Amino acid sequence: MSADIPFVIQEEIIKRVVPVKSLIRFRSVSKQWKSLIDSSEFITRHSLLPAKPHHLLLRYTVASEPKYVSIVDDDSFPHHKFSPIVSPTVKPVEIAIVRMLDCSHGLVCLFGITAYGTELIVLWNPSIRKSLTIVLLFGMSYVVGFGVCPKTSDPKIVKIKCVNRASAIDSKAEVFTLSSRAWRSVPMNLSQYSSKCLYKQVVIDGVIHWVATNLITNNKMIISFDLTSEEFGEVDLPDSLAGSRSLDISKLNESLHVLDYRGDAVCYVWMMSKSDISKSSFTKLFSVKVPSFSIIGFRNNGQLIMHQMHFHIRYRELEVYEPESKHKNGLGIYGSGFSMASYTESLLLLNHYDSIIQ
Repeated sequence: MSADIPFVIQEEIIKRVVPVKSLIRFRSVSKQWKSLIDSSEFITRHSLLPAKPHHLLLRYTVASEPKYVSIVDDDSFPHHKFSPIVSPTVKPVEIAIVRMLDCSHGLVCLFGITAYGTELIVLWNPSIRKSLTIVLLFGMSYVVGFGVCPKTSDPKIVKIKCVNRASAIDSKAEVFTLSSRAWRSVPMNLSQYSSKCLYKQVVIDGVIHWVATNLITNNKMIISFDLTSEEFGEVDLPDSLAGSRSLDISKLNESLHVLDYRGDAVCYVWMMSKSDISKSSFTKLFSVKVPSFSIIGFRNNGQLIMHQMHFHIRYRELEVYEPESKHKNGLGIYGSGFSMASYTESLLLLNHYDSIIQ
């Protein structure tokens, strides 16, 4: 860009650039450009830009080796796919038992337990190949949540300790913010402290949701955590869902979807309305014949992503399912232990070094 153009005009042009790869290259143009793009204000503003491409990040294993594949979720699906480069600080968690918790504002959260019992959380931005590892206390049992505060773009981790053999949760939780790099206690403020959160989480509009089980009634419910106000809440489920033995949750276009698996190998898909969190309503959308917990997520167009066993090769294959036509297509991706999260490109972690936080 010509030096004759005032920098304030250059700045306004750069602010309109969406692709992360372009912005990373622009950092090499000049010190002014690098300082602008690396600033917290620019990174936060970019995270709020619309019209960014959606990706489906898949994690699975082949012969105990972890694999990652990112597929662009647009009209080219599933042809535009690539294997993101794993950052150095992601490597230690890959020797552990690993779960991909969720993606929020372009950040992927991995949670793992090493062979020595140490629990690790990794925040990874696959778009810019940067990550951070947070070490938890040795030998503790936690329900962990993750999300990026929509108001401040500050990544947060929620840690809920299980306090007894029945796995009842404590009356307090701890919250870690990347800006402070410190933990602090927050009250749970729930009416039913005997609820156990399941591990699966979904972030919807800046609110983390978990499926939970009441250890007294054995009914299912949903516990929520607002990433801005840092307040917990409860969502009552309809009787037909509260009494289910096998519930899972997923996200489609910023709407929470509940997956109700029944003993006849059928999954009923429900959608929660976007009304007030304490007065949410649920609508049954459709059903699909699948084994329990074989659905790992949705495309933006509503198609389901699931895995199907192929006994002749001893691996599962990912498939895409169209609810209206009930047609399935294999994606040619084989493995086991599949998990998936949807993300958009972001610059979060750009102004952080790859590091391990004790």
